[in-house]
Amino acid sequence: MVVMVTVIAIAAGMVTIAWARRIASPWPEMAGTPYEIPLGSDGCPVIEEQRQFVDAPGALVPPGATEVLLCITPTTLRSQGPAVADPPRQRVLRAGAADFVALLNQLPNRNDAWRQWQRLHSGWWPDAAPEPMGESCLLGGHSHEHSFVLRYPNRPPVPLIYTCGGQAGGITTGTRTRMDDTKPHLVDEFLTRFRQQ
Repeated sequence: MVVMVTVIAIAAGMVTIAWARRIASPWPEMAGTPYEIPLGSDGCPVIEEQRQFVDAPGALVPPGATEVLLCITPTTLRSQGPAVADPPRQRVLRAGAADFVALLNQLPNRNDAWRQWQRLHSGWWPDAAPEPMGESCLLGGHSHEHSFVLRYPNRPPVPLIYTCGGQAGGITTGTRTRMDDTKPHLVDEFLTRFRQQ
């Protein structure tokens, strides 16, 4: 009897430890070396082919932006047909810029995004973490790159780019990355607010 209770207690302890490991933060809070995202002559971010994943604790962007610029850049995968016109290259959100910045700062880091996914989609046993979220991109092309620039009255602009192109992966300032994995995505949210201003 004592042996059976001991075996059950050990098994329960092992299951508890394994479960705790599954729900623990799978990735470090600090990652990568911060880098600057340059702005082109048009005021939009210059998007490099290789985007390094970086992250650090804290707010994604500083508060106080008075404008949010959405930049849409065609890629080489864009349809060359005459029937499909490119969307406007730039759109500026002025009314509600502060609310959009607050929305950016509510985006989860990759550990929090993963925990949210586990809570919504895992059964009684939490799924194991995939490849580092935001670092590996699915193969696939995008017809346009989307990026943002936050403009401030008393500080330099803050560019934001997607880590996987298009509207995929995380969105980064080159210092911090947050996951745009909720619906509506940031670009859709921006366009809705843009039409309402």
